[in-house]
Amino acid sequence: LDLLKIRRQLQPSSSATSTASTATGNRSVSAATTSFVNGEWNIFTQLQSIAKKEGGVGALFRGNIAASYLWMGYSVAQFWLYGYASEYLHQRYDSINDQNDMKVSSAISFTSGAISGFCATLVTYPFDLCRTIFAARGLLIPASNVTWSNYTTNLASMNQEQYVQRRPPKTLREFAHQMYHQKGFRGFYAGSGPGLLQIVPYMGINFALHDLLVMLSGSSDSRVSGVAGMGAGIVSKFLVYPMDTVKKRLQAQAFWGSSQGNRKSTKYTTSLPKNPSMYSNSKRVVGAVNTTLGKSQGGPIVYEGMFDCFRQIAKREGMAGFYKGLVPSLLKSSVSTGASFWLFTLTKNLLQSVHDSGHF
Repeated sequence: LDLLKIRRQLQPSSSATSTASTATGNRSVSAATTSFVNGEWNIFTQLQSIAKKEGGVGALFRGNIAASYLWMGYSVAQFWLYGYASEYLHQRYDSINDQNDMKVSSAISFTSGAISGFCATLVTYPFDLCRTIFAARGLLIPASNVTWSNYTTNLASMNQEQYVQRRPPKTLREFAHQMYHQKGFRGFYAGSGPGLLQIVPYMGINFALHDLLVMLSGSSDSRVSGVAGMGAGIVSKFLVYPMDTVKKRLQAQAFWGSSQGNRKSTKYTTSLPKNPSMYSNSKRVVGAVNTTLGKSQGGPIVYEGMFDCFRQIAKREGMAGFYKGLVPSLLKSSVSTGASFWLFTLTKNLLQSVHDSGHF
């Protein structure tokens, strides 16, 4: 679901289509909206197509290792910092006011969630970027159109710009090497502006709404926490989703786009080297050209930053452009957030009961 959501976010609509749709009036806009909504629910067919064209079910889990590292580190930092921040703020409030105010509790939950989310994102952001690049790989180079032999790998490693440039990374180490070579250390935080801006309201609303729903239920059962987490995950993700789309576009551009001072194309060529004898396996490269990401009928799309990305998406694609991949994202967010809160509360209650019984 996450892979499908990322790919939808990275596919810009044709500017000509958007213009024509606007020009023909409300009927065309309504038809475009209906098409967008129907496309969002077309999940199984698209997943099946990806698996069929890109080498099987494993293609659906591209970037899963980076995503696992991301969420392990993120969850540890998030819940740990949330616990400390929430406890500290409650103690400060209780020291000056003995009344238990629900509004104050919600404000404390929001603040603690925002702080923990911001810090956790800052620490784990490079893994988020890596996950995006791996997920986007099928958009850039269809597996059915390109073959990576020893010959193509050698060309890429020798950085022969007239032949093959920046083949998609296959490991975390290779991604880190390519990104550092292109952008330096700052490249690992490409798109972090909208990422950090979205995480503050996202996690603040997430924790505040979860704690409010649990408080209203009057139960500390882990299942109640899980259901509350599902609702909180859907609402918070929907509210900040446009920022996430902007973040993904900037992340992909940072890796696949041109480097400052060292312009490189993402095109692949079928040309043989001038001296083929230097390679033991000088087969013709099966090439591919990036015709999806960053392209439109008006030419390449280059985002100058977060605000320019907002402006261009709004101009070329309309409001629907900010919500591409929303349905798989909400499905994923509801399950992952609900499971996180459920397992966190279950484990916490279990450890608390063991501790209180004197066996720990």
